[in-house]
Amino acid sequence: MKFVSFRLRSLALACLALLSVSAFAAKPPEEWDGLKLVKLKGLDAAYARPGADFTIYTKIIIDPIQVAFAKDWDKKSTVYKQKLSQKELDNIKTKLGQLAEETFKEEFSKKNGIQIVTEPGPDVLRFSSAIIDLWPRAVDTQEPGRNYTYTTSAGSATLYAELRDSETGQLIGRVVDAREARNSGTMRWTNSVENTAEARAMVQDWARILRKRYEAIREAAGTGAATPAPQ
Repeated sequence: MKFVSFRLRSLALACLALLSVSAFAAKPPEEWDGLKLVKLKGLDAAYARPGADFTIYTKIIIDPIQVAFAKDWDKKSTVYKQKLSQKELDNIKTKLGQLAEETFKEEFSKKNGIQIVTEPGPDVLRFSSAIIDLWPRAVDTQEPGRNYTYTTSAGSATLYAELRDSETGQLIGRVVDAREARNSGTMRWTNSVENTAEARAMVQDWARILRKRYEAIREAAGTGAATPAPQ
């Protein structure tokens, strides 16, 4: 538990550092904490430790996922234009974090994928992540009323994630990706059901990209081919 708490604090500091440079508004650095920038199709930036062997890992620990609103997001961005209380904000973050954790677990374990575990081991990765810069277009607090908010997108968010060896804690991978919820092209009523569906779809996209890359590396190793570097 102490290790997890330490990791979450470290992750929070890394997220703050990321926000301080406007979430990679400029070109991502070639090196970050000993990791090298690599190409990973579908993500804004991905980093891997040179020489790291991802094929030894068959299991993964998924830490609780942290959530943070964009600093300048308007707390009155609700369906009924009422300012959200701190309790309501915390509730949104808790629900989104739980939804994201469940979705990552579902996607990572699909099709005989990587096994989800809770204890460290020599073949276990630790996945620590945060959804930051959260900017929902309109939050439905499900309060009584007759006002409606119509949007073409439920909002946007940025994924920040780290992969570490679960026993040593060594950082071996990191990804950052800013994403807009699916744009319908037409105006639609934004409510809690719509927001939840869009959040799940966004996390599923992130999870699928990471799972497919992991599977490609494992498949190459199993056929005797050279293990591909992340691309």
